[in-house]
Amino acid sequence: MIIDYYSHQNYKSFFSLFNLKILKFLIYQILIALLIFNCSENEILPEEELVKIYVDILIAQDTTTNESITIDSLKAIVLKSYAVPESLYVKSIDYYNSTPAKWEEFFNNATKYVEKLKTNSEE
Repeated sequence: MIIDYYSHQNYKSFFSLFNLKILKFLIYQILIALLIFNCSENEILPEEELVKIYVDILIAQDTTTNESITIDSLKAIVLKSYAVPESLYVKSIDYYNSTPAKWEEFFNNATKYVEKLKTNSEE
């Protein structure tokens, strides 16, 4: 009986130690995942750069007469010229589009940028 008690305690402490290691590992993995998720969640283009890219895409779409080029191709060309991945562009647009106030401010800045381009081209 005494031997069984001690051997049971050894198994119990082994499993407790094993479970503790697993628990520490899982907590560590969860913290890393949260850190990575939060860092990538906040990564968006600065508004000034996004305005320029957005306007350039609109200008490219409006001025292209070649019907064989798709809108996605034009967007890819503009994004490549700025060295911006499409996923970052989409995430940034979605961020500003998430609330009407942010989108309105972004759109107003885009309109101001277009007016500035018009003024510079007329000079």
